[in-house]
Amino acid sequence: MIVTYNIETRSKIVSLNQYKSLHWRKLKSKIDPLKGEFIIRIRKAKMQPLKWIELTVRHNTNFDMDNVVGTVKPFVDCLRACKVIEDDTKKQWDKLTIVHDRSLPKNCTIFEITGEILN
Repeated sequence: MIVTYNIETRSKIVSLNQYKSLHWRKLKSKIDPLKGEFIIRIRKAKMQPLKWIELTVRHNTNFDMDNVVGTVKPFVDCLRACKVIEDDTKKQWDKLTIVHDRSLPKNCTIFEITGEILN
């Protein structure tokens, strides 16, 4: 069965530029709270283990499209940590779409996960 989950955050996201410019400790201090929030929201959504996923990220932030990828990485890491997916390789995840959506509230990011429930 194919399902879709939406995980929304209004937290400040991490930009890909920060990965390039910040010392790893400073970057970790930005990523860890975000991961904590993602884990809470993923568990609250009661996501079931999925055989495969497609991820669409809709956001209304000041970040360029490519910089949003800096937040996709910790989000997918949290999907793995919560056992929604076993691995983040192309075997289980082969589609990422990022959309700037002005209809969303300011600083809102929605991760839309579509996948097949693992039986």
